[in-house]
Amino acid sequence: MLNLNPKVFEKDRLVQPAWNDIFSKVTSFRQTLVIIAATELGYFDDVPRKEAIIDIAKRLKIDEQAAYVLINALVSLDLVQAKLGVYWTRPDICELFVPSSGRDIRFNILALKKEIEVWSNMAGIIRGECARDDSYSRELFDGGIEKFEGLGLLNRLDAEQMIPQILGYVPENAKILDMGGGEGYYAKRLIAATQADRVDILDIPTGFSISEKVNHEELKQGKVRHIIGDARTFAAPEAYEIVLANELTELFKKSDKRMIIDNAISCVKPGGHFVLTKFPLTIDGTGPGRFPIFSMRMLMKFEGAFLEPDEMLADWCRDAGLDLVHATEQNRTLMIFRKPQ
Repeated sequence: MLNLNPKVFEKDRLVQPAWNDIFSKVTSFRQTLVIIAATELGYFDDVPRKEAIIDIAKRLKIDEQAAYVLINALVSLDLVQAKLGVYWTRPDICELFVPSSGRDIRFNILALKKEIEVWSNMAGIIRGECARDDSYSRELFDGGIEKFEGLGLLNRLDAEQMIPQILGYVPENAKILDMGGGEGYYAKRLIAATQADRVDILDIPTGFSISEKVNHEELKQGKVRHIIGDARTFAAPEAYEIVLANELTELFKKSDKRMIIDNAISCVKPGGHFVLTKFPLTIDGTGPGRFPIFSMRMLMKFEGAFLEPDEMLADWCRDAGLDLVHATEQNRTLMIFRKPQ
């Protein structure tokens, strides 16, 4: 029954900001689905051209009204620009849809359909009533990461922030162990930029597909080696001057994270360094930015997995007797620890 009491209206006005806040978040999936649909329809194919609605409709093989609604939704998202009935994709966005450029994000976008499907079952997964989707959990494994060019772009950008900070800790003729580094980018750059003797990459059997291409010559020369193994249980036949763990622990539950850290430390020579990179997370798990949601993504992929606070790993390293000698936080946290002689 409608209540016309002025006090009710006053309460309505008081809660309106909260309504606006929560529903702007709840409905943000619609923006994602508009971009997915535009990608599926092929709007971002051959994007540099300027087009009228009739041209867009013909190219996408949809009616003009649908084209009008879709393109204006993209304008509202600031992906497309418009003037006097002519539309064009922002030039910087165009660069992310160039096939085989190493920056093409098409597959990254379309893969979100699976994520939306899985996350729709989030409550059931958390309760243990729904099984995790193995194809989602393993989307980056078994060579699948090669399809995610957009992810490769971000990984390269982040690596280029980290590597210059690592170089000063790499002694001449160093042997380096890269745990979980199957993409091979750090290995290639460290061999090129230092006087290191060799980089050994430890990964699962299907984890080396990118490195096999990136480090083709280095593998032939013995400057890079691929070692199949599990970071939790790997028994190194020799100690290393540098042990690197790059975005590895986030995939595991807490007890496994500790096993990886302890095992990595055991592989470091006395006087050597343990280099740890990860997505940042505050001690209370609530920030910064998008990373608490990233932690939820890990939980949806793997039972018990989560993005751990930076301080958790730092404490474990200190407990093992290591000294923190360098730390920075940009898009990723970098921590470098020294193992005492």
